[in-house]
Amino acid sequence: MQSRTNQRFSEAVEQAVVIDALSGAATAWAFLEAHDVPRETILRVLSTASVRRRGDTPTATTIEKCR
Repeated sequence: MQSRTNQRFSEAVEQAVVIDALSGAATAWAFLEAHDVPRETILRVLSTASVRRRGDTPTATTIEKCR
């Protein structure tokens, strides 16, 4: 899997992973769409945690931002 080169998408995906855990996939999907993340990326990130990039794992700072 390629590493993510778009920092804006990277931050949005990281936050969406937390949103998914706290509020569900539908809310995370809407968040990602609002940040112009491509549909294929949204599907990959929200469909199965096992296919997420290691960099998609949220940091403690990101988790706090989403609370």
